[in-house]
Amino acid sequence: MKLSEIFKDIKDDVDITNQRYTDSRRERGFFSVTPRQRANDYMNGWLVILMPQFLGFIFGLAVTKLLGFHGSAYVVIGGICALAAGTYKSVSFDKISFVPAIVRNIILMLLFCGAMAIIIASN
Repeated sequence: MKLSEIFKDIKDDVDITNQRYTDSRRERGFFSVTPRQRANDYMNGWLVILMPQFLGFIFGLAVTKLLGFHGSAYVVIGGICALAAGTYKSVSFDKISFVPAIVRNIILMLLFCGAMAIIIASN
């Protein structure tokens, strides 16, 4: 797979997740009226896509604390665990082959760990 196809696949997955979420809300009788509600609906797709990375990152932080490391080891070990959790989800549940799953989750992990590094550095 090309890198552009992987980016398109990520965007398509987010759009499909958003559409499913919007459809389920409409079936229950909830409608997004304001632009802020529509923006929240769009963020739900990203939350679902990034959930394995988030859980892996939290697990990596716990392992780092357990082993007694300090400093940037939190981001490194958290990133490795985020990559492992995301790849496992992509291969096991989404049925993506291993190499595209690794590349896809490296992209997602870099987005997620970049955000987490900024949050950790701001404290």
